[in-house]
Amino acid sequence: MTNFSPSSTSNVQPIFLEKIQYPQDDFESYSLEADKVTALLKEHRLPEIRIDLPEDNRPRIAVILAQEKHPLREKADYAIHPDYVNALLQAGGYPIFVSYEKLSEQLDNIQPQGILLIGGCFNVPKEWYNKTPLSDIDQRGKAYLELCDYAKEHHLPTLGICAGHQVLAGIFHGKLKQNINQGRSEKDSHKQGGYVLAHEVNLVPGSKLYNIVQKSCLRVNSAHNEAVCDENTDCFLVSARAPDGIIEAIEPKAPWHDFVLGIQWHPERLVKLGDEDNLKIFKAFIGAMKND
Repeated sequence: MTNFSPSSTSNVQPIFLEKIQYPQDDFESYSLEADKVTALLKEHRLPEIRIDLPEDNRPRIAVILAQEKHPLREKADYAIHPDYVNALLQAGGYPIFVSYEKLSEQLDNIQPQGILLIGGCFNVPKEWYNKTPLSDIDQRGKAYLELCDYAKEHHLPTLGICAGHQVLAGIFHGKLKQNINQGRSEKDSHKQGGYVLAHEVNLVPGSKLYNIVQKSCLRVNSAHNEAVCDENTDCFLVSARAPDGIIEAIEPKAPWHDFVLGIQWHPERLVKLGDEDNLKIFKAFIGAMKND
């Protein structure tokens, strides 16, 4: 297996995400054909996946891309919702993206100052669930674990959103539960879309999240069918809950960096709507990198 040296730029090939509107969407995603990444790796070159905007000395945040083959798409691709990108840029950061293959080499090359674990649909280890699921961890799930290992090794600020929040819970020995919306009415569901203000969350005074937003209650969106359980929570503080008791934010008690935060809702979507409280979360994340 070829080892890529982060100091050897001859093996590194910048490639840029393109804006594309998929048939099922009403917005433009950032996208990259998976074959382009595979072709570079076959040539023993390492992809450096970027957006076509200047870096301007902003802190670099490593962001995992989602890969899938949707029935309406001609080819498998890597993609990311633009709201993640825009929230990071608005908060003063600069996202650089990583694919699943040669992940540790990509991280060594870009040398990120922070890690963002985005939401999405993928499988994590079976043993993380309170009831064993049918499917075990997949390639994307393994990439998330590798990202967390890298963040831990390099003591990097880490923000987990939705499924990324659940990954952080699993890393810190928490348990997850599936099908939380089964038997719920549409009004009470936790899967109501990215821009719908679905319910309130109550924040714990004195927690990192509370100190960031300086509020004890926020109105948030909700787009998930799994959640963190009230089991094995000794390793983290539950810093926010929905009125029905669903865990909405966690903060590890012995984190690898002072900023390691998991949030169940999608703050990046609310930033797009102009929500200053959720923008504060991203600004605190970026600020933690500038202070290191």
